Amino acid sequence: MPNTITPSLGANLNKVDGLKPYYDGNNANPSPKLGTVVKADDGHDYILAQASAAIASAATGTLTEGTWQMSATPGPWTAPTVTGGVASGGYAWFKRTAI
Repeated sequence: MPNTITPSLGANLNKVDGLKPYYDGNNANPSPKLGTVVKADDGHDYILAQASAAIASAATGTLTEGTWQMSATPGPWTAPTVTGGVASGGYAWFKRTAI
């Protein structure tokens, strides 16, 4: 299970949520924002993104930068290994497959 080593609010890289995963969601500028990248102790970068379609557990995906939407099209990002995967519209930390 990876842990963030980037200075941050302590992102839970293993959390998958249907709600916006902000620590301060009532703020006009919530944190972390979609597109936030952290480096974990496993050497990989993780990015906070929203699934544009259902993505199976540990499946690869493709990121659309700017909107921070992850598609189920095979690509350089890996969905978290969680039961049920990431539902369409869900938020998760996706791992850059290559270091």
